[in-house]
Amino acid sequence: MFKKIAFAAPLAVLALSSSMAFAATEARHSINIVAHVPADDFYAVPVDSDLVNKDQDMSFDPATNAMREVNGHFDVLHTAGKVNARLEGVPKLIAGSSTIDLKVELNGKELTATSQEVVGKDESNTRYRAPFKISAKGVTGKPAAGDFTGVVMLVVEPSV
Repeated sequence: MFKKIAFAAPLAVLALSSSMAFAATEARHSINIVAHVPADDFYAVPVDSDLVNKDQDMSFDPATNAMREVNGHFDVLHTAGKVNARLEGVPKLIAGSSTIDLKVELNGKELTATSQEVVGKDESNTRYRAPFKISAKGVTGKPAAGDFTGVVMLVVEPSV
C-alpha cells in the first residue's frame, strides 16, 4: 500500500503542475467607444444608434415578394426655428451594372438633394420624434440577382 501511494503521489503532482502551467493565459480585448453629446439648441440623433452605426439589411424577401425597408426614428430639436433635411448624392443600391433606386423619407417627406423643411418651428421647439424610412423605389417584383451595396448620406440642418 505504501509503495502505491509513494509511486502515485509524485505522478499526481507532476500531472497537476504541468496542466497548471499550460492553463494560465491572458485574454485581451479591444473595445471601440464613441460618444456624441448634442447641443442644447439643435440636434438630430437617431433613437437607435444601430440605424447609423451598423449595416441595414434591405434584402429581397421571397415571402412578401418585395425588398425589405429600413425604418427608424430621429429625435429632433431646434429651439430657434424649423428643421430641414436633404440628401448628398443619389440614394441607390448597386451590384455591378444593376441598380435599385431608393426612396428616403424623414417625417413623411421624401428627401432629395434640395434642402426642405421636415419639422416645423412649433414641433421642433421641444424634442420631436420624426419617423425615418428607406425603401426601394420603382421596384415591382424581384430585382436582378446580386449582392447590392449602397450608402444614404442624410443631412439634417437647422433653419430659421
